[in-house]
This record gives sequence, C-alpha cells and structure tokens, in this order.
Amino acid sequence: MNPIDKSLGSGQRRAALGELKRSSGLSVRELAGRLGLSYMGAKQHCLLLEKKGYVESRNEHRGAGRPHLVYRLSKRGQALFTGEDCRLAISMLQQARGLFGAGAPGKILYSHFQEKASRYLGKMPVAGELGERLLRLAELRDEEGCMSRAEEGGLVEYHCPMKALFDEFPEAAGLEEAMLSKVAGVGLKRRVVGDPGHYEVRFEAFRCGRPAG
Repeated sequence: MNPIDKSLGSGQRRAALGELKRSSGLSVRELAGRLGLSYMGAKQHCLLLEKKGYVESRNEHRGAGRPHLVYRLSKRGQALFTGEDCRLAISMLQQARGLFGAGAPGKILYSHFQEKASRYLGKMPVAGELGERLLRLAELRDEEGCMSRAEEGGLVEYHCPMKALFDEFPEAAGLEEAMLSKVAGVGLKRRVVGDPGHYEVRFEAFRCGRPAG
C-alpha cells in the first residue's frame, strides 16, 4: 500500500515518489527499472518533482568511477505521505494518564498490541519457516500503510502511519517490537534510521526460537 496524498495527481508520479520513499536514493536508471519506464520518462518525472520541491538530487559515490546523480525525497516530499489521525487516541491516552496514573497509557497500549498480535497470528501460515512468516507479516503490515518489506532475517518499513502517537508515547515502540517478535516467532530488534529525506524502521532478528508471551 502506498499511503500518499492522492491530490498529487499522476499515478506515475505517485509511483515514483513511492519508490523513492522505499529507498535512501535512486538514480534515474534505477527508478526507471522499478517503474518499468524509459530512462527519459523517469528523468522527466524526477525533474518535475524536483522543480516542485518534492525531491532533491545529489551526487553519490558508489565505488570507483564517477559519482552517480541520485534522487531522494525532500522533507516536503516526506510530508506527502499521510499518517493516521491519532489525535483522539493521543487525547484519550493523555486523559487516562491524568485519571489513573503514569502507567495507564502503557497498560492500554499493551492491550492494543496484544489484540493486534492475535489478529496477525490468525492470518499467518500455520507451520511456516521464518522467511515465509516474515513475508506474510510484511504483507499484513503493508496493507496498513507501513510500506513494509521482508528481508533476510527481518523486516524493513519505510513509513509509520502512527508516528504522532509513537512520538507522544515512546513506550509504544517497545510494545510494537514485542508484538512483531511474537508473530514472527523470533526476537526482533527495532532500529530507526532516518533524516529529513529518508525514514526507515528495521526489525532485525537477534536470536532463534519463538519468544514467550
């Protein structure tokens, strides 16, 4: 799922932005290959999006030889990708903290992620290997707008629809990590990689065996 603001118009431009979102930067040739476009077709999209301020270009060294011109999302381009409206959830958690103490939001979030784990587990392969489970988990997360992809030994996600809630209640990150570990059947360590032009969350396997809980 590509959770981008559809007011941008052209489907190809949205697709180009989606591929750039799923990377730390792509050359025109790389982007053309991902989109199934000609070099010049992809180049025109890059130039237009750069003119509008949604992408930026830079020279990047990739081994020996001349540097490559690489396009990546700008801060304005990142802002095109929509998140969930978390204002009501944040307000309710804040009120729970005021009424029932500092630990109340954590207890509510724990219950939420336990319920989510049960939902995910009901859609997972019954006896799948780790790779198969990660592929299915990535599909489920992608349906929720996380722009998730399975990699060897973990998951990588390029969007966090509930980032506003995670920023307000950082304990949610650890609970999400535990939830995904339970569903994957292996411990996953959450690691955020990001700057104004790139956002990435990696869940990396760090031990074998099904976690308890």
